[in-house]
Amino acid sequence: MVSGGFRAAAGRKPDPLSGRSERGGYSLSALPNRGFQGKTPKFPLGKYEVFYVDGDGERGYDDKATAQFAKRERTIWKTLWHTPQACAWSLPEYAYLIFDIALYCRQLVICESSDAKAADRGLLPRYADRIGLSASGLAALGWKIVPDEVSMKRMEVQAEDETEVQPRRLRG
Repeated sequence: MVSGGFRAAAGRKPDPLSGRSERGGYSLSALPNRGFQGKTPKFPLGKYEVFYVDGDGERGYDDKATAQFAKRERTIWKTLWHTPQACAWSLPEYAYLIFDIALYCRQLVICESSDAKAADRGLLPRYADRIGLSASGLAALGWKIVPDEVSMKRMEVQAEDETEVQPRRLRG
């Protein structure tokens, strides 16, 4: 067994608010809360074929299930491309994530079925981390979702309006 050496996730995680991180040039990239407004790219993976096994053990192609699988896969794909993370995925430096995003979509559809195995479901959080859909994935990629300033101002005004001072009643 090898001892010592580099470990990918070992050591303290950088804190973007610390002076040390600031001196080292570490900062998080801001992703807009409103999500990606651009065009959704074409789904890069080929068709996933669904098969059935009949009572005799014969295997056959299931047209209807394959079409449903593809439709659900595309729906998830389009939904993911409206998230804040998609703003980063659209940049050239993150083009390598496109296939991982597509594989996440496919894996999610597989995991939604009752036939999904534990190994299938175990892959889903790994893909989520890899493409930045989890808190740890966001941190690992150096991303931070920033609040929408217009919405925040609107909420502050509403909160001020709702908190009118009620007159005190004295008991006596």
